[in-house]
Amino acid sequence: MRADAQGLEWVRRLLSERDRAAGRTIAIAEVEVAQRIEVQEKAVIADAAEVDRLWSIYRAAFTPLATATPMRHGSYTRPQFEELLRDPDFRKYVAYVNGNAAGLCVITTALEKIPWISPPYYAQRFAELAARGEVFFLTGVVIDPRYQNAQRVGAVLLATAIRSLGEEGVLCADYSENLRSSLRPFVERALGRAGVAEVLDRQVFIAYRYREKSPGP
Repeated sequence: MRADAQGLEWVRRLLSERDRAAGRTIAIAEVEVAQRIEVQEKAVIADAAEVDRLWSIYRAAFTPLATATPMRHGSYTRPQFEELLRDPDFRKYVAYVNGNAAGLCVITTALEKIPWISPPYYAQRFAELAARGEVFFLTGVVIDPRYQNAQRVGAVLLATAIRSLGEEGVLCADYSENLRSSLRPFVERALGRAGVAEVLDRQVFIAYRYREKSPGP
């Protein structure tokens, strides 16, 4: 997938001056910085070796979060993950670094297939866009921990995915403010000036610690 001049400039703005200085060519699906980064959109991923690789990235990215937040991350089982990769209703964007899978982004308009959200809410809240199939949900972005702080793999992956969604629509997501506070500003930058963010709701995890009072003297 190649980019037009407007698309190239859009991606360039997402990359830092330092990153751009290290590269020679920047495109939507191909970015050369210190290493070659390529993003491919796939409807179905069935190759056993690639499924194994993406599953290992998924587990490596989410397992450390189990004790970092009360919100459960990485809730898919291996069979559920494989089913998602085979389901064409989920757009899969795979980032490759020098030909090796390094990250996965998943977006869908099939909101009824996301167990933790309420599709009727989105259908009512964004009725016109929902009728046109333009309510997108970002179900997840996972990056191999070895690439999370280098080469801007995540930035290129998410930017490519968002750019592919078309000229108009609404992109929805949910995230932990404790762990993923950087997701919202990055998505807003990727969408550009025309994007308007709105917090639809907040889920609060609360704990009441108590104990019986000691009996008086």
